[in-house]
Amino acid sequence: MTSERLPTDQFPGFLGIKSVSYADGTVTAQLPIRPEHFAPNGFVHAAAVVGLADTLCGYGCLASLPEGATGFTTVELKTNFLGAARDGTLTGTAVAVHRGRSTQLWDATVTSDDGRTVALFRCTQLVLWPRG
Repeated sequence: MTSERLPTDQFPGFLGIKSVSYADGTVTAQLPIRPEHFAPNGFVHAAAVVGLADTLCGYGCLASLPEGATGFTTVELKTNFLGAARDGTLTGTAVAVHRGRSTQLWDATVTSDDGRTVALFRCTQLVLWPRG
């Protein structure tokens, strides 16, 4: 398993996502909840939760690109919210479902400090290849 500190000048760093750890097919990170993550209703904004989950799936896809691929882009994502959070740290874990030559499919689960599931997330990424 390796761990990587995220650059602060990109979106994951802006959100405050802590170092991403990954092993083959699994990516994990944490997001300490800050006041700027809240929506007007007093709960963590859905976009912060999606940002964590999508970041994990993106890092997993990047680490799993087939040889010769130049990158990827997300073509579809879906989130089901099952709970909410008001404090503490969100933990996200993404797991590869499919890692093919043209697409990858990743599932992520985001939980609160007490172990409750806050969200289930699924995304499909299109693998990009050099133009010939």
